[in-house]
Amino acid sequence: MDRNYQPRQQAPFIPDNFSSLDQVISALREAGLESSNLILGVDFTKSNEWTGRYSFNRRSLHAIGSSPNPYEQAISIIGRTLSPFDEDNLIPCFGFGDASTHDKYVFSFYPDHRPCHGFEEALARYKEIVPHIKLAGPTSFAPIINASIDIVDSSNGQYHVLVIIADGQVTRNPDVPRGRLSPQEQETVDSIVAASHYPLSIILIGVGDGPWDSMQQFDDNIPHRAFDNFQFVNFTKIMSENTETSKKEAAFALAALMEIPYQYRATLSIRFDNRELERGLARPLPPPREVIEHDNSIRSIPHMTNYETVQPTAPAEPVISSAVEPTCKDCGATISSCPMCRQPITTRLRLYT
Repeated sequence: MDRNYQPRQQAPFIPDNFSSLDQVISALREAGLESSNLILGVDFTKSNEWTGRYSFNRRSLHAIGSSPNPYEQAISIIGRTLSPFDEDNLIPCFGFGDASTHDKYVFSFYPDHRPCHGFEEALARYKEIVPHIKLAGPTSFAPIINASIDIVDSSNGQYHVLVIIADGQVTRNPDVPRGRLSPQEQETVDSIVAASHYPLSIILIGVGDGPWDSMQQFDDNIPHRAFDNFQFVNFTKIMSENTETSKKEAAFALAALMEIPYQYRATLSIRFDNRELERGLARPLPPPREVIEHDNSIRSIPHMTNYETVQPTAPAEPVISSAVEPTCKDCGATISSCPMCRQPITTRLRLYT
């Protein structure tokens, strides 16, 4: 790391004795945060299958069940805290580290690259795609940071907060000499430095067992930045405290976001000129093929509500209801509301002659 690097400027002091997310939101407003736009990046590397050994009862950190996994918890808490500051409530959501992206690309949650509308949809879509994603690796945060830079670039410099949720630090092979960075580490550092020339804050949320020692060093020692734009938060450590859930959520939200007001004000002094830093578009890939195939299969199933099959006991007249004319079997299955009054169809009759 650069010995001439200036120490980070002190973020404004925000007390940490909150018991609810509403109190954290009020504190962020009082500290100067006016508006922000959220970007979400989710780690789909293979290590998620075993880094929940101690912190998630030996389950995959992406396991979907009756209780939320660490990714769901983090998305919900950050989403609830930042949504009051997001004017359009649109959240671009990306995955990385799976078999389709590895350490080179990111994929959008939707094939048409549309953002999620609010953190609730982000959560729902995450749960929808997780079972169809092949975890892989290695880990690099450069692709998601570069994709976020392009989002800020295309928004004419609106302030954004990139939240990366990951189960492990950037890949570093044992053969990398001491004092040197691995290719993935170097790419990540370069991307963080480049991002500091844009109104973009980066929050890395660590879930699972870790380790996180090099991420702490990233947080403290990345050189040559226009402003201190990177923050690491150990989700597992905070949420394992023996206290009320609401207090743990507030403590996590504060740890993740307490530097955001300072960073937001720091970006106001940046002269945003996209001609100064020419970048190639880091266009995200569509979701993996398995996700798209699942989406297509869902869309191909006709919407039917309370479909009833009536066994014939005697010849019947062709009557379906007083509101709808009879249809053939195939067409009737695709109609979900009355063409006349638009009321939902709750009962269907199969007629026999």
